[in-house]
Amino acid sequence: MDERYTIEKITKIWSTENKLSLWQKTELMAIKARVILGLVAETIFLKIEETLKRIPIDIPWWKNRDKEIRHDLNAFLDERLRHLTEELQRYLHEDMTSYDTEEPAFVCMLRESVQIVIRSLEEVCKTLKAMALKYRYTIMNARTHGQEAKLQSFGKRCLTWYVILQLDLNNLKNTVSSLKYAKLSGAAGNYGDMDPAVEIETLKQLGFEPLYGTPQILPRELFAPLAQALCQIVQSLDKIATDIRLGARSGRPILQEPFGKKQKGSSAMPHKKNTIRTEQMEGMARMARGYMNMILEAIKTWEERAIEQSCVERVAWPDLFHVVVHSLKTMNAVLTGLTVYPDNMLLEIADSCGTYASEEAKKLLREFLAERGLSSEVAYRIVQLAAFNALELSGGFQRLRDGIPSTIEEAEVALKEASSLDRPRRESIQDIIPLGHLRHSPQLEATEKEIEGWNVMLFTIFSSRRIRDRWNQIFRPSYQLRREPFLYEKILGK
Repeated sequence: MDERYTIEKITKIWSTENKLSLWQKTELMAIKARVILGLVAETIFLKIEETLKRIPIDIPWWKNRDKEIRHDLNAFLDERLRHLTEELQRYLHEDMTSYDTEEPAFVCMLRESVQIVIRSLEEVCKTLKAMALKYRYTIMNARTHGQEAKLQSFGKRCLTWYVILQLDLNNLKNTVSSLKYAKLSGAAGNYGDMDPAVEIETLKQLGFEPLYGTPQILPRELFAPLAQALCQIVQSLDKIATDIRLGARSGRPILQEPFGKKQKGSSAMPHKKNTIRTEQMEGMARMARGYMNMILEAIKTWEERAIEQSCVERVAWPDLFHVVVHSLKTMNAVLTGLTVYPDNMLLEIADSCGTYASEEAKKLLREFLAERGLSSEVAYRIVQLAAFNALELSGGFQRLRDGIPSTIEEAEVALKEASSLDRPRRESIQDIIPLGHLRHSPQLEATEKEIEGWNVMLFTIFSSRRIRDRWNQIFRPSYQLRREPFLYEKILGK
């Protein structure tokens, strides 16, 4: 793993030093188990334990031996055995196969790494919870299909992110139950020379339970849900990062990831604030999927044992943990330093000309029209036409849209004109419909005659003060967000 993405605690867990230390612990606990069962004298265990703990594992010697014999576990045993007397040597690795030593160590490394992920994920959830409360009344336009839809608070969007990661957290915690198993059941998994009582006691000392019916190694199906849960966390972070990237686009950004005072967004264009950290999340998600797929493909093992899974796990598991924890730390930094632009959120709402309430407007208008024997389709088309009218361009802006320059000089003139035009004040559907200001639009089939009839009818309907009050109510943010408190209560208890 490139050092810029490595996490020191993960590196330490998966280091050679820690792995060999865990191998030694398993070997010692196997001897201790025999002491507890009355099969070996305690003095023998104490002599072996004292010697192996007093003399550190010589890693260069181990590596050199591994190159000679092409077997890292046997190289480890050779390194340890050379420090024991002949009388004591026979007790080390007695009745065991390589993965009887390696599996408890491997699962232990998974366990420790998962706890780091859980703590990091809980920290991000804590950040999002605080953001949801902070921005509870910061209103914005929600988007569906990339189009402005309805009003919501930015706090609600933070709640959505929070819920996604809470699901991932619960999913990850559920996979931890599969990390309670290990094995010392011999070369074919049917115990051979290994006494099952020794397995039970050894694993008890190490904090594990036996998984009965294994081949020489634990079935990798046991760990597949963990790999999938880890990968899913990064996919969710990528989803959140994408939302932030969409909100950070130039023109009128509503969100911006932290940008340092000495940071450069582009080597060529000084004005740029490139979204490098949230963009990185997409790359991290791709890597997470790659490592997960490697792990899943390593489930298959020929009969009781083959070695194809070994090389994959040496790389894929530590790298997957690096990717997950790095992604969590990066996104927590983005979220805690996120710049939010409430002014641009409000301008977006203003520019939407009341269309955020189109659903409620259609529903209310349908009620009014039903009293006159008109269909729901008419209500829909009236609100649709009003929305199209509200968002149509006029004057100089329409000329600029329709005029396609034929020379660069014409383009320069157009740019100068665009720079001098004032931002148009558009009429909202809140006013267009009750005032009967519907206009023909080439985008819709409604005829001039139909529209004229609609305008007369609307003017008559909205002559009632009671109806106008009901109508104006649906455009208020307090009405649009009236049920968001239900979400806060259900999700945060507040």
